[in-house]
Amino acid sequence: MKWYKYDIRDLTVPEYNKWYSLMSTDKQQRVDRFRFVDDKKRTVAGEMLARKAIAEWCIVAPEGIVFSIKEHGKPYAKDWAVEFNISHSGDMVVCAVDDKPVGIDIEQVRPIDLTVAKRICSDEELLYLFGHTPVEQDFSYTTNTEILTRFFEIWTKKEAYGKCIGNGICFADLHTIEYSKFFLGNGYVIAICKGNAKRR
Repeated sequence: MKWYKYDIRDLTVPEYNKWYSLMSTDKQQRVDRFRFVDDKKRTVAGEMLARKAIAEWCIVAPEGIVFSIKEHGKPYAKDWAVEFNISHSGDMVVCAVDDKPVGIDIEQVRPIDLTVAKRICSDEELLYLFGHTPVEQDFSYTTNTEILTRFFEIWTKKEAYGKCIGNGICFADLHTIEYSKFFLGNGYVIAICKGNAKRR
């Protein structure tokens, strides 16, 4: 398994136009509907990163890759024995490739309302998140970087696992999930679950 990252602030106009031109008509139309420039750049950069990653993995020209959609909406590269997954947040786009299903998720650590933690976290994860058994006041808007980093660690691991198995975010207890990798740097949290990820 290999993974790649890219800062959309490095995307030049000529590069944008090149990778946009390689997109399917449907994907181009989706990009065109975005209101904000950064949303457009994130999607185009994701296309670029996926093509470059798959090209390196399969030893093929990036322009020769054709994408299609599986039954449950997960994209794949037609005619190539490779699995890939893309995620983006803030200025960063990431892509993971492997010969087995793979899921990757990135989140920028940012203030949020933690009521969502009630829905996605097990009791053990809530204890890890807050450092104590939470009370109602804990589930509120917070700017506490330590708590937010723990929350997005939990979130990205669950999201990466769900993307790996094709179900979107998975609410399984993290202790039941194998092969989750976690990275942190420059205000971002990244989690990757690779091919033989499974429930214990």
